[in-house]
Amino acid sequence: MKLALPVAAISAVIAACANAPKPTGQPDAAASSAPVASAVASPKDAAPEAAADPAAVVARGQKQYEKFCGFCHGAGGQGYVADEAPALANEDFLALATDDFIRQAIVNGRPGTTMSAWSVARGGPLSYDDASAIVAYVRTWQKGKLDESERAIGSSASSDRGQKLYAARCASCHGAKGSGGKHNALSNAELLASASDTFLARTIERGRKGTPMPAFGETLSKDQIDDLVALLRIWQKIPDPIPALPPKAGALVNVVVNPRGPEPGFDAKASFIPVDTVKQALDRKAAMVIIDARPPADYARMHIAGAISVPFYEVDAYAKQIPKDRYILTYCACPHAESGRVQAALRALGYPRVAVIDEGLYPWRDRGYPVRGGAKP
Repeated sequence: MKLALPVAAISAVIAACANAPKPTGQPDAAASSAPVASAVASPKDAAPEAAADPAAVVARGQKQYEKFCGFCHGAGGQGYVADEAPALANEDFLALATDDFIRQAIVNGRPGTTMSAWSVARGGPLSYDDASAIVAYVRTWQKGKLDESERAIGSSASSDRGQKLYAARCASCHGAKGSGGKHNALSNAELLASASDTFLARTIERGRKGTPMPAFGETLSKDQIDDLVALLRIWQKIPDPIPALPPKAGALVNVVVNPRGPEPGFDAKASFIPVDTVKQALDRKAAMVIIDARPPADYARMHIAGAISVPFYEVDAYAKQIPKDRYILTYCACPHAESGRVQAALRALGYPRVAVIDEGLYPWRDRGYPVRGGAKP
């Protein structure tokens, strides 16, 4: 992909990444809450690169985006490639999202959703400068300018009125309490920690053209939109601290589930195994290896009981501890974007029996099958 931005334009993008202001929230009467600091808001070593060549930074960001982002958000940022990942190249989004807002989403993720935390501080592969480079690359898709105007929330905004509006207009897509829906989790602590009231209100007003998010400014009054923002602030909580992370390559423990058990009886050539079939085999105490393909912080938050953490981007480093004579299952939450990469990598390394748990993590959990948090299988 060739980037045709003039050097001056790219320079402006890099400068914005380096100097992006932190978004601030306008307190409202119902919630009296502004965005709160995230658990990994500003690492001590997070000083952006000085005097970096702008074109080189964009090229670096493109490389990182293609490796860690494109399989969900689309090669061109069009979105909805895997698990309803939002469109990053959307003009309505880019007009409102500051560089810091995008960067914090990369660094801290959206815990409890399919958006992982990619920062080194959370066990991921990306430095602060890597995240800034991805922001610079994403900005190359933007045709318009960043809207820096403020949109104040009225002092009479009511979360009670907002709740009724939300149930009627928003819950079918975003979930009854801002989570569990098909689209963005609006009650997510990391989202609300970095989203200003202006960002939230303008997003509701303008929507996202070309996506399922309509422009409610055409059907709701300013006061009604203020009420919705007040409700979102009521849902806001302090982001969780960084959890204890699972072992790194070379330090895995309890790699095989039921090591003395029988073979699971799965088809050796199968690409996908249903969650119910996997559970039945585990109930028989069948032996297998279960691999969580997501970044480590996701594993630490919740994983299938007995699974080990093998991030999809580091399979080669972990493979030395994974036996080739066992049936291997891998999963993610996408439900195949990351686990499919682990499957392909292991097959390329000569592992004869590797399949993806078809429906992924959340259907497993929703069936009441065993999951756990923490650093251990």
